[in-house]
Amino acid sequence: MFYPGSEPELVAGMSEAGLAGHQRLLIQATLRAMHPGAYATQHAAAGGAAVLSLSRAEAVLRSRAGASDSKDAQPNEKLAYTVIERTLKSVLALEAVVIPAKQPLADIHDLLADMVLRGRNDLKEPSRCGVLAHQLAAFVPKIERIVLDLFQQAWDTAMPVTAAERAIAEVASLAVWRGRDYECLVADLQRFLREAPCGQGLLSVLRPVHRQIRVAAVVEGARTLAGLGQLFDADTNVRQFPIGKKAPDGWGQGTAKLRKFAALHGRHPGEDPREGERAAAAVLLTLSVMAPDRGVAVHLARRRIEEALDTYVAGHRLAELRLAPETLVFEESDDRSRRYTSRGPTVDTAWPLTRRWPVEIRECLRMAHIARSTSSPLTSAALSWAAIEAAGIRHGYNDSAAHVELARALSLQAMRQQLLSSHQCVRRVASAIHGEVTERAAGTGRAVEGLERHLAKKGAQSALEQQLREARGRAATAELEAADAGNLYLQPLNEIDRAAPVNGHGLLSDLNRWADLLAEPPGAAQEVKIGSAALSRLRTVLHGLPAYDIDVWRARMSSPKQCAAWLRDAEERCRAQLSWMYVLRNTALHQGVFASVADSHDAHGARGTLDLTLEVLGNWYAVASSAQLPEATWTAHRVITELAKRQQDVIRHLEADAAVVDLQFTHLTSPTSNGTRPTVT
Repeated sequence: MFYPGSEPELVAGMSEAGLAGHQRLLIQATLRAMHPGAYATQHAAAGGAAVLSLSRAEAVLRSRAGASDSKDAQPNEKLAYTVIERTLKSVLALEAVVIPAKQPLADIHDLLADMVLRGRNDLKEPSRCGVLAHQLAAFVPKIERIVLDLFQQAWDTAMPVTAAERAIAEVASLAVWRGRDYECLVADLQRFLREAPCGQGLLSVLRPVHRQIRVAAVVEGARTLAGLGQLFDADTNVRQFPIGKKAPDGWGQGTAKLRKFAALHGRHPGEDPREGERAAAAVLLTLSVMAPDRGVAVHLARRRIEEALDTYVAGHRLAELRLAPETLVFEESDDRSRRYTSRGPTVDTAWPLTRRWPVEIRECLRMAHIARSTSSPLTSAALSWAAIEAAGIRHGYNDSAAHVELARALSLQAMRQQLLSSHQCVRRVASAIHGEVTERAAGTGRAVEGLERHLAKKGAQSALEQQLREARGRAATAELEAADAGNLYLQPLNEIDRAAPVNGHGLLSDLNRWADLLAEPPGAAQEVKIGSAALSRLRTVLHGLPAYDIDVWRARMSSPKQCAAWLRDAEERCRAQLSWMYVLRNTALHQGVFASVADSHDAHGARGTLDLTLEVLGNWYAVASSAQLPEATWTAHRVITELAKRQQDVIRHLEADAAVVDLQFTHLTSPTSNGTRPTVT
């Protein structure tokens, strides 16, 4: 798992810019919510953003409004009503932190509350859904403006934690929704930090103005795509150049780079003749897209090309047209180009989560694999739900429905994940700060040595001598800070690691030990007390996201009822995500709809939820099989039902004011535990 916001260059940039702790939190937490590798429950898709929820509710109502008859409308009125209920909860969460109150929030609250009060029968008729959709649509830009103002306030002054959390969740959602490539975003943030950082500037980085970017890609399997221009808008300016037949042009200063890119394709000496024949039948496509950065431009262009290829595949039963993985992007304004390869992350050695899956889960795994590998976001989301259904989990409309039980089980795993995440965030950011301080000292020392050598060659020069004096002052300060860095960061980390040991990759060996350090329960061992004290010392020199993680988890550890409320909230968010996946599945299956108001949210949220489900099931079966327990033969549905009961037991345990630290965090979703420590086998 990669931990965004801990990049050494970013940590150094925030230090040099002199950002306050609450400002660092906004940047780091927003990055975490936007990272494509974020945990499912920490990504923007799970944040319950009000603007996104409103747009989804509007889309559901418009979908029903487009049906000729209420019987044919999708999603059905029960499911549509579920989406409306979730939207009201999102609006209430935003309304609770916006001070002073804003009239548009009060108005949309009243409208949604009235819709919920009238019940799902009010959503039966398509014409009524059309009226409601129109009313909701008018509020979206108003609520978006309120969200941006809230984020600006959170930058300007330290706000209560709940308000900052809501500002981060809302703006991260908007940024992912509008499109942002993580690598490009971090590069833009580093430039932002070198200037005069401000709240409006940060919003401009997170949600930049879209600009025209040129993209080139190669389609294999044909030399010419007839009528291609008719499948694209005129402003896309799509052109095609048969590989090896016609030299590409039209990119101005970038034409040479375009031709070099085209030369990478086609038949090469010594190549397999059959593969060479396929490569020789290839055509280079160039087009322009409006995008916020190069990474998003690649995604948009490839998606439009693939959608265009759908029309050709339908007309050529035996032909195989495919998009080559390489893509070239070019921005004429600054003469910058870059090649992208659309292959995902890799690992040195791939291991199965468990080798002991029950036979009935195989179809679920197959569907999950297809969902992960498909490039269409909505197809991926719909298949993710199909994978969950293949495991025997169905959607329902009461609190005992299978998808509700799954949401409860996932909330337990989310607690484990986020507790683990807090440990990694603290360790990585503390190490990054230590590295930044020592590197700064080394850099200032090198600068002094360079000036001294220059002066030795040139002789006395008043300007250079003044620069040298200033450089020596900076170097002396940096050396003092570097000398203190070991005591401030490394020593506490070492004491924490002794109390909560980690493996060679810096990952916790026992999550319970980290929970003990956060809680420091009465009667704790001396080692735990030393580690907890070290964590407190480290907290005084950490700012931003790691400080936030320490504070919120210590608060949860000391307040059983707060921890129970967190579990219920996590369950509610998982329920909302699962219901939305079912909406996408129904509209795709029954109406052939493969586009939504927020494709990137839908794909990440669905795949993340499926991954979390498989993680729970995989760990259960691996542990049960290893321990030769009868639970190894349970169906997936039975496993989820058992874990849902465990979540309810844990919540009752916490609401009775039992100590949070009594929970068995290491084995919270294991067949060897019932959720509390005394029963570990």
